[in-house]
Amino acid sequence: MLAQMFNDLFFKPIPVTGAGRLGMLVPLALSISLVYKTMRCQRISQIPIAALYLCFLIVSGMLLIGAGLFAMFRLLA
Repeated sequence: MLAQMFNDLFFKPIPVTGAGRLGMLVPLALSISLVYKTMRCQRISQIPIAALYLCFLIVSGMLLIGAGLFAMFRLLA
């Protein structure tokens, strides 16, 4: 049963549109920031706050870059 469910996910993927695409960015950025800060922080107690801050920076940077590219597209199209 479980194997069939995983098999269906690979052969019939779930369509993700609209805000769902942006929602997928947050877990990706959080996992990247956790791994990066785990390697860089000297003390374990620093990791959660530093990872959340880096996640915020990644997501906000991606949103700013996306807004800039969208504005450039609207101006040039």
